[in-house]
Amino acid sequence: MDPESAIEDPIEPTLLGVFGRSQTKSLLAVATLAYVTAGGGKIRRYRAFVDSLCANEHLLRKWGPERAARQCQEWKDLVPLEPQSVIFLTDAAS
Repeated sequence: MDPESAIEDPIEPTLLGVFGRSQTKSLLAVATLAYVTAGGGKIRRYRAFVDSLCANEHLLRKWGPERAARQCQEWKDLVPLEPQSVIFLTDAAS
């Protein structure tokens, strides 16, 4: 799943069901700031977005740290990490 789809469904609907429209918009605004200021590609920025959500005081008070951590991991699992390219340099001619 791509990051935008993961945010639109299931993250936003989950938050709406728990926090209502006003608080959800506030949570998403703060997380979006983390997304746009994080370094790396879309997936790394998405993970910063999710980490920001799950570290939010309102969310932690409502869900508690265990549920927030579980939900954070579920949301991260929706968008797998990009495969890392590995380049090997050798002295020998091929």
